[in-house]
Amino acid sequence: MLSVSGAHTSYIILGITYILSKSKTPKKWTYIITILVLVLFMFITNFTASVTRACFMSIIVLGANLLYRKQDFYTSISISLLIILIINPFSINEIGLELSYLGTIGIIVFNRNVEKVLNKIKIKGKISKLLSVTISAQIMIMPIMELKFNTISLTFFVSNILVSPFLGINIILGFITIFVSLISFTLAKMFAMPLNLSLKALIFISSFTAKLPLSSILIKTPYLISILFIYCIAFISNYILTLYNSKRNLRLFQKKLLKRKNIKTFAIGILIIIILFNTFSWLYQIIPKDLRIYFIDVGQGDSCLIITPNNKKVLVDGGEGKTDIVLSYLLDRRINKLDYIMISHFDSDHCNGLIDVIQKLEVKNILISKQSYFCDEYKNIANIINSKRIKVTFVKKGDKLNIDKNVNLDIFYPPQNLEYNDLNNNSIVAKLTYNKFSILFTGDIEKSEGNILGKFTANELKSTIIKVPHHGSKTSSSEEFIKTVNPSIALIGVGENNKFGHPNGEVLQRLNDINCTIYRTDKMGEIDIRVSKKGELKLKKLLK
Repeated sequence: MLSVSGAHTSYIILGITYILSKSKTPKKWTYIITILVLVLFMFITNFTASVTRACFMSIIVLGANLLYRKQDFYTSISISLLIILIINPFSINEIGLELSYLGTIGIIVFNRNVEKVLNKIKIKGKISKLLSVTISAQIMIMPIMELKFNTISLTFFVSNILVSPFLGINIILGFITIFVSLISFTLAKMFAMPLNLSLKALIFISSFTAKLPLSSILIKTPYLISILFIYCIAFISNYILTLYNSKRNLRLFQKKLLKRKNIKTFAIGILIIIILFNTFSWLYQIIPKDLRIYFIDVGQGDSCLIITPNNKKVLVDGGEGKTDIVLSYLLDRRINKLDYIMISHFDSDHCNGLIDVIQKLEVKNILISKQSYFCDEYKNIANIINSKRIKVTFVKKGDKLNIDKNVNLDIFYPPQNLEYNDLNNNSIVAKLTYNKFSILFTGDIEKSEGNILGKFTANELKSTIIKVPHHGSKTSSSEEFIKTVNPSIALIGVGENNKFGHPNGEVLQRLNDINCTIYRTDKMGEIDIRVSKKGELKLKKLLK
């Protein structure tokens, strides 16, 4: 409703056609002038996908009338898409183009049958027509919204019913205001005032309905096969309704489709597909697999997802949170429940990205340490945790948590009585072990390295992988600390060309001196690590 699309194009065509018919302009010239105006309209709107689709389809229809040829919807929509892709092949990836074409196809394919169904349940008149158009478009659009945005709305019909009366008013008043302003700016203000009120009403209704329950339901990214299955069911159901609603095909429908055997076979077939799909999904979840560690590229910050062999999910930190990177990332991995979140400390580049995650996903446990002072980030997250009644465990040096079979988390730092008054040096330092494999998480520790070295043996600190402290800053990762941990692999979460100059050259040299392989998110993107039961490692980087 708020985007320039086919509705606006329809009003332009109707307006021009009405004006030219009153001036007794020949039909041929009416078509030509309308086509020229539509081309101009595409330039004005910068060739956005929905406008280009609507204008090209209209131009093809008008061109068919000029040439005395019969126009066909599927021909016009196909040619319009072909033209758009010839101009810019990458347009196929634009969500605006996908939604525009799918919505239009949905209206053409499903609208008639949906309206008949609504009429049978006593919904008639303008409301029936409006609802049928809305539902028909949503049948095609909703699966893509699930795939691209991880959301679906069950209140779309409410917003469309409330907003639709304002759409025509806004378009007509908008064009009148533009044309009148060319003659008299003072006169244009008379039309602009009611237009302004109508626009405010439209935006208010849109904002109000967006806050209704079930207006935005968060879901995991569906499998592509699920999307295809939904479309198959929709088209098969529509075909059956078409046969049923057609007098010519009613006898065929009664003879073939209404036979008890056929109905039973169709229903059993659909049920078997659903059962098989859910069974395979369930088996995939419960079959033990390798330990999986995803060191996520969140820019200048840290975030790491761990999935244990028995599918326990642990998130360590969440990055800066300027965008919902981590939330989108988890949903794309089809994760909407977390067993643990460990917040190393409450610097914004480690915890702010967790706000959306904690608010919108199901989190069973949160691990944090005692704080030297309560910063704003801590207060914000604490309020969300309290409102959702999530279990919080304050960990300290010496604690040991069993995450999964053979997967343990040992807490090395901070102690019960904090030794520093800043956030970085009270970071949680924890070692995750799986059989012979281990990874050391270090937060942003700096001075506290020395305290850890003095209180734990070299064997306890030694780890296969180290998450390099404080993004590889000069104040962290002393030579003694690196040699004691003696990792084979170093992970550095760092933003490209960051203002801090991370990672520091001296730190990189210390890691190189012990033949440690360095993986950094600014150069390699996400780091995907798989650890077998025997401790064999497979590493994959997103960027090569």
